[in-house]
Amino acid sequence: MKNGDAEKSITSDLDRCVKCGMCLPECPTYRLETNENESPRGRLALIEGLTSGRLKADSALVGHLDNCLACRRCERVCPSQVPYGRLIDAARERLFVDRKPRLTDLMRNPALLRAGVRIARTVPEALSRPFGALHRMHEIARALPVTAPAPPPGDYAPDPGQTRGHVGLFPGCIGNVQQSGALAAALRLLLHAGYRVSVPKTAVCCGALAQHAGDAAGARRLAATNQRAFGQELDAIVSLASGCGIHLDAYRPPLAAPHLDIGRFLLEQAGLRPNDFAPLPVSAGLHTACSLENVYRGSQWARALLDLIPELRIAAVGEAGQCCGAAGDYMLRRPQTAASLRAPVIEQTVCGEHPLLLTGNVGCAMHLAAGLRERGAQVEVLHPVELLARQLLCRKG
Repeated sequence: MKNGDAEKSITSDLDRCVKCGMCLPECPTYRLETNENESPRGRLALIEGLTSGRLKADSALVGHLDNCLACRRCERVCPSQVPYGRLIDAARERLFVDRKPRLTDLMRNPALLRAGVRIARTVPEALSRPFGALHRMHEIARALPVTAPAPPPGDYAPDPGQTRGHVGLFPGCIGNVQQSGALAAALRLLLHAGYRVSVPKTAVCCGALAQHAGDAAGARRLAATNQRAFGQELDAIVSLASGCGIHLDAYRPPLAAPHLDIGRFLLEQAGLRPNDFAPLPVSAGLHTACSLENVYRGSQWARALLDLIPELRIAAVGEAGQCCGAAGDYMLRRPQTAASLRAPVIEQTVCGEHPLLLTGNVGCAMHLAAGLRERGAQVEVLHPVELLARQLLCRKG
């Protein structure tokens, strides 16, 4: 899209806002601050002033836009269907050229991100403490234990005669390091369901971190790499992190095969049944990531899948669609705000005495695990597919 067309598109999208204020009580940062500039309506006014040239990109304006979690909860209630997510990304792209570098920019580089997480997990706390973002990454990375190694890139076949289709498994970047056990679990479930699974060697970060930071060019490069990686004929592409999934769906041109969240795919196409799983008579808290609820309206997918495990009791924790504060690198950049947004989920998990907390987004898992660790709570944080694979019965013949 040429610059002139882009400006017209932004202006047209901004004009759809009728300033009704229905978004205010839905916005996590407005709830905390009760400051109009920390609301979707206020930020849209700032973007309008920036686009028209009436406002300059001073530190106050940049701060208010930077504070947005991009959870898109406001879009759920907007009567005018303002594409707020698209507008905040466009504003950040405009500001990206003149923005000063920061440590969390390294998170947009997949190789550096993976290396950084590994270093953060192993570096002694005393060495990380003088470096704010590194120390926070150290605390977050260590809070989520690695349950199993990620499946190496390659093709995996189900038992002979059982093939029901061919799917690609998107490994992601941070998920490949921090939730490698979830990837292994997803592979096991997909093979059990009779699917041939391909994990491309050349797949990279989805690009969401770059896009939401304003680095649209970097996000496009990552998207192009993934489009080539999944260029073979597939029946579907499945991803595990809802934040990644939303960005994969936004690729233009789109991926060559339909993309589905792992929860939706297993629920609708895998043919799993309760007698596939061993009973588990415990209580588990289920956290629904804001990305999954606000964009996909998919809170029912994980719940319906987990209901397949006999005797498992599920209790929702956190308010549906409310961001827990993870939001990509937000938990590193705005740790106090992120902790405040996380607090209700931690409180409900601890008070509910749930030994398990299940969530379908890797950033949420890391952030919540760190909060539980700070609280001294002995709660295991897992992706729903990890629990399903753990209870999966192995039947021969």
